[in-house]
Amino acid sequence: MRLTTRRVAQLAVMVAMLVIGAYVSIPLQPIPVTFQTVFVVLTPLLFGSTAYVAVLSYLLLGLAGLPVFAGGTSGLAAFTGPTGGFLAGFLLTSVVVGFVAERWRSDRFLRDLLLAEGSLAILYVPGILWMRHVLVLRGATETALAALVPVLGLDILKMLMVAFLARPLREALQSS
Repeated sequence: MRLTTRRVAQLAVMVAMLVIGAYVSIPLQPIPVTFQTVFVVLTPLLFGSTAYVAVLSYLLLGLAGLPVFAGGTSGLAAFTGPTGGFLAGFLLTSVVVGFVAERWRSDRFLRDLLLAEGSLAILYVPGILWMRHVLVLRGATETALAALVPVLGLDILKMLMVAFLARPLREALQSS
């Protein structure tokens, strides 16, 4: 992997978009509905296997204490609290979707839609498992009610939006 100055600048913009996405939120409990997922999934659709650099940078900024996570939170507490698994899911999503997107060479809406909607499973699994552990939730139903019900519908719509945005943004990046 060779990162050019141009690519580093583009990834830095995506880090900024992740931060902005954290502040665009509906403060539900135990997890807020944020716009971060749009950028977590859009980044690998645009940048393939280098997307993890942006997401990892974002997570390290938050770990270092900058208030970049949902609700202006930061530090180790954000990783050990109920949303910590979703933060880990951000990195996992950027790696997996970036890897698949780079190898599944197609510039079609259906490919972007399948990758975007499929990314929700990659995001949700570590998030829900960690939330269940932290909040000591009893079963699958209680966990689903706490973690999925508040966000699933909006996340499906956000991934549809990502699929619509991916191709024109890739074209814009290639032409600049």
